[in-house]
Amino acid sequence: MSYTFRNTEINNEKASVFETKSLLYLIGKSSSKKEIEYITFDCFNDVSGIDKKGQNIWDIQSKNEANLNPKKIGQYFFTLFDNSISKLNFKEFIFFTRQLKDDYKIDKLSRAYRFYNFETKTKDRIKNGLIEEVKRVKGTINNYISEIESFLDNVLIVEDDTTEQEYLKLITKFKNKSLKTDDFYSTVFKELRDIQSSKKNSSIENQTISNILDVVKFNRHLRILEIDTFVICRIIGVEIFKYKSIPLGFLDYVRNLSRDDTEDLIQECNSNLSRCLFNKASNREFWNICETIIDFLDTNFSDDVDLIYTSSFNSYTPKYNYLREITIKYLIALTIEGFK
Repeated sequence: MSYTFRNTEINNEKASVFETKSLLYLIGKSSSKKEIEYITFDCFNDVSGIDKKGQNIWDIQSKNEANLNPKKIGQYFFTLFDNSISKLNFKEFIFFTRQLKDDYKIDKLSRAYRFYNFETKTKDRIKNGLIEEVKRVKGTINNYISEIESFLDNVLIVEDDTTEQEYLKLITKFKNKSLKTDDFYSTVFKELRDIQSSKKNSSIENQTISNILDVVKFNRHLRILEIDTFVICRIIGVEIFKYKSIPLGFLDYVRNLSRDDTEDLIQECNSNLSRCLFNKASNREFWNICETIIDFLDTNFSDDVDLIYTSSFNSYTPKYNYLREITIKYLIALTIEGFK
C-alpha cells in the first residue's frame, strides 16, 4: 500500500481564508469531528483529517470561487475522486464551496448534501465534467465509470454559510460564545491561517508514504490538541505551558518555599493543567474552569487570586484528582496576567 503526493503547493503565500474555514468546519462542525486527531495541509488535499490510529482520512477539496458551473464542479471533484480510488482508506470526501445556485439543487435550503440533491440536468453536467477531467489526467486506457458512479454517491457537498468568527466559536467549548468579541476571534482566525500557511513551506512533491500516519514526518500537520492549546492561550492571553516566570498573583503561594520546591510546584501545576486540557475526558472541564475565571474577571476585575477562587470555586468539587485547588489558583493567576 503506497500513496505518492502530487500537485502539492510550495509557496510562502498565506493560506487562503477559505482553506482555514474548511479546517474549522472539519474540526468544529462536521459529524466526524470527534474522530479526528490530525489535520494535514496540502498533502492528500487542501485539508484532510486523520484519526488517532491512522486508519481513516477525511478529505476536503476547498474552492472559494463564485458562480461555479456544473462542469467546473465536476472538474474540481477530480482530486477527491482520485483519492477515492487510491489504496489508502479515505472515509469521507467533502467538496467545500461557496453557496451554489439554487437552480442546481432540489432542496435549495440545505447547506450540506449528497450528489442526489442536484437536479438531473446538473448531475449530468457535473458527471460529464468529472469524466472529462479523469480522461485528461489519466488517459483513456482504463474505464473508470463504475468508480465515478460510486464516488458521486459518496461525495458530500458543503456550502460555506458561516463567518470566520463563528467558525472559531464552534471549536471553543465555552457555553457563552460571546465571552470574547468578534474582533478578537477575527484576529485569532488570521493567526491560525498564518500557522496553516507556515506548514506549507516545504516540498513533498513526489514523496511516497506506505501508511497514512507516515505523512506526519513532513510536518505539514497540526494535532487537534495543538489547535485547542493555541486558541485557549489566545483567549487567556498568555502561553499557559510556556510561561517563564511566576505569575504575580501566585507569589503568595510560593513565598515560603525553597527554590526547588517552588519549581516543583509550578511544574506540578503545569502538568496538571496540561493533563486536564489534553485528556479528552477532562478537556471540557478545563474549558469550563477557564470560562468561569474569564467571566469573573470580565465582570469585576481583581488581581486577588483568593478572592476569585472563593467567589467562583468555593463550592467546586474537583471531578479529576489533578484539578487540585492550588492548580486552579495557578490558572487564575495566569489568567490575571493575560488580562493586564
